[in-house]
Amino acid sequence: MLRPAIRLLALSLCVAGVAAYAETPKPAPKTPPPAPAKKADPLAGTKLLTPIQVDSLTLTPIVADPKTATAAAPTPQVDVLVLDEAMASKKVRIKEIESESVNNLTFINKSEQPVFILAGEVIIGGKQDRIIGTNTIIPPSSTQTVPVFCVEHGRWDNSSKEFTTAKALAHGRLRGKASFTTQSEVWNEVSEKNAARKTKNGTDTYRQVAQQQSDGSLKTWQKKVDDALGKLPAADRSKMIGYVVALNGKVATVDMFQSPTLFKKLEAKLLKSYVTEAVDLVAAKDIKPTTSKQVYDFIDDAESAAEEEAYSTRAAKAYKKSGKSTGKAAVKMQMSDPAAAEAAPSVYQNYQAK
Repeated sequence: MLRPAIRLLALSLCVAGVAAYAETPKPAPKTPPPAPAKKADPLAGTKLLTPIQVDSLTLTPIVADPKTATAAAPTPQVDVLVLDEAMASKKVRIKEIESESVNNLTFINKSEQPVFILAGEVIIGGKQDRIIGTNTIIPPSSTQTVPVFCVEHGRWDNSSKEFTTAKALAHGRLRGKASFTTQSEVWNEVSEKNAARKTKNGTDTYRQVAQQQSDGSLKTWQKKVDDALGKLPAADRSKMIGYVVALNGKVATVDMFQSPTLFKKLEAKLLKSYVTEAVDLVAAKDIKPTTSKQVYDFIDDAESAAEEEAYSTRAAKAYKKSGKSTGKAAVKMQMSDPAAAEAAPSVYQNYQAK
């Protein structure tokens, strides 16, 4: 009688164990982590041509290439004036603001067209010479307070309250200081460039360096650059939208416009700025052509940083990113549809070594 009872007890325990096991929930299958978002290609819609070497300066032309463009909505093409043509036609006035602030000026656009201005464009006069402090577009028939930086440390007088254009763009390092650092850093860079260019003066103004871009001081360099670029096929020249600039083999600047039309208006000014940067550098003996990897590494450093709004008008929004060694300053058109504005490419982008 005892054995059947033991067998019955064992069977009961087995059934109970099976039931308990059956009631234990199985762990949910692990959900795979979402795939990382595909990083946007900052050079989408463009192609890098063969680098051109002139002493310490390497220029890699950037051309528009629709085959590599993304599906992003295009920015509407806007017929803009640039600073020099607007001032030549007397459609723009730049003057000291009423409170006479070092880092702000009044920009009056009397034209019915927007005016595109580049950070680093040199304007002379007023109480002290300045450079434009932000890339932006000034709306037509409007008055704006525009950020600027002083490039004349030792003058503040009443000789004039208005400015003219020096028809020059500051060299890359100075443009970078204006976009990503402080007034003190701008003054330091001006002083160092004046020493290098042998243009030291009583008020420590950048004016003489700027004037060298048009007075023949750089004509030997400029001819070498012009001759080298003159060998580019006409088809490539017509599609050019910017340059990658390297100094002694190290990428220093990328300037890129949305349209060849706007680029052509500013190309000569940009090239003179590049020459102003390179002329004081002794060419290294082992300079190698700039590679696309170098360009992407340079750009990606800035693109990895958070975006900050820098300055806005009703025509455009300027924003910047500040990476470890590269900064980005760019301009987008203001659009009524925020989604379309976000998707649209920048009108202009500058990547600059810090």
